[in-house]
Amino acid sequence: MKKLKTSQKVVLAMGIIGVSIGIFGKYKTWEYMEYFPFFYSGITMMWVAFLPQKKSCSNPFKRKAEQKS
Repeated sequence: MKKLKTSQKVVLAMGIIGVSIGIFGKYKTWEYMEYFPFFYSGITMMWVAFLPQKKSCSNPFKRKAEQKS
């Protein structure tokens, strides 16, 4: 597993908290629209924490050097 930066760890922790609130609400028979936003946003934050950094991303359509005609 790759090493996470501090900001990624914070987002991951927020995601885990959101998912756990969603699961807690599901089993405490909250209404659907009360627990689902916590669960969905938590899952999304957990996914976002593992996206690659901007430094490592590359644009395949970016020109490396200007073409001379």
